[in-house]
Amino acid sequence: MAMNRAIGGMQFTPGRPIRLPSPPDTLQAQPIQVVCPNQPVIAVGQTVSRGQLIANREPSDTAACTSPVAGVVREVIPVGGGGESGGSQSEAQQWVVRIEPDQENVPTAMDLDPPRERRIDHWLDVMRGMGRWAVRDGGVGLEPQLRAAHEHKPDTLICVGLDSYPPFPVRSSLVVSFPDDMVFGTMILADLVEAQRVIILASRSSTVVPRIRQSCRNFQVRLVTWDNVYPCADPTLVVSAHTPGGRRLRVGANPVRDVGVMLINPWTAIRIARWFTLRRFDIVRPMMIGWPGPDDPMTACYAIPGQPLSSLDARLGDAMNAGDRIVLGNPMADRTLTAQTGQGGQQIEPVVSDHEMLITIMRRVTPVVPEPCISCGWCVDTCPTGLRPNRLYELCQEDPENRYLHQQLQWCIDCGLCSHTCPSSLPLAQTFRQTVAP
Repeated sequence: MAMNRAIGGMQFTPGRPIRLPSPPDTLQAQPIQVVCPNQPVIAVGQTVSRGQLIANREPSDTAACTSPVAGVVREVIPVGGGGESGGSQSEAQQWVVRIEPDQENVPTAMDLDPPRERRIDHWLDVMRGMGRWAVRDGGVGLEPQLRAAHEHKPDTLICVGLDSYPPFPVRSSLVVSFPDDMVFGTMILADLVEAQRVIILASRSSTVVPRIRQSCRNFQVRLVTWDNVYPCADPTLVVSAHTPGGRRLRVGANPVRDVGVMLINPWTAIRIARWFTLRRFDIVRPMMIGWPGPDDPMTACYAIPGQPLSSLDARLGDAMNAGDRIVLGNPMADRTLTAQTGQGGQQIEPVVSDHEMLITIMRRVTPVVPEPCISCGWCVDTCPTGLRPNRLYELCQEDPENRYLHQQLQWCIDCGLCSHTCPSSLPLAQTFRQTVAP
């Protein structure tokens, strides 16, 4: 497939950005769950300090799992591996460490000096001890991109302020709330990786443009405004539309290593700017909640990754109890959050993510029975990467191991538009997810 321009997509009615205050100095303490991909090095009943290593780092050059709060370890729960009723802790796929803070209010930032040298290896050394926030922050991840930039410098850096789902303008809210910090943090990273081309990419909105334009002028950074047509914020589409030379980024690939482009989101840039100006590194992150009612505006708060979702808003707990779906990130991608079960049968409540800033409540709907494909072509017209979802769906049914099928699905960005537009209610996107799942 040759994708060298943005095609398809869908225009949703955009929401109105929220003006956020600066992060608070403290938050009311909540129980924290830290998900560790490696064996924990702490024990139940042990007291841990803020920033303390709580799990092995394997390989040694990866980010550490650290405690965001000071407190007492209440549980260490193995998840996966042997299943709910069998298997040993050593067979677990990951561990959940539950920590109870030892004070009523917890700090929202670490007193930590930023790197003093303009050296990527020095940055990585500092960041590895700060937790896993940069591994997937913004979907692409700052840390893996910096590791790639240590070997090969990118020529372009783009701070993507376009919204992943325009009705809930998470990134636009950050752009209008912290324009100077966003541009300053972008420039710090651009200087570090020696990017020759620096772009602030923002929504072409009368609310957004006036707030960011002057900041870009002050820092002499190029501002590119774009119609927020869903899913134009996807990394694959950003690279295709905003870099020269027909560059193509495969889904899940490292943009620095594969196409010489670094992609960051506004909160990453804002966090870095505040780190350099305040000499404190924010642990908290903004969380936006999208409500199902047309008259219910998106709400926002600050939270520490790992705290229970139900602590963000009482209505979230009510929605969970009512059986409504709670979706992480872009609701079109349908990443429904559910309580996990540990190997010992422990219930693990959904918590604040360390890489997504949007939670959406979806009302229960009556299941629809799919009907045969009528060959209308709507899924083809809306696919932003030029795939033929109807044909790929047939291949998934007939020959799920087909080589051509998997080659094509490397370009599926999981936007969900094919399922959204299908008049036959075929589970197109859902089937593609299952087909490529490991």
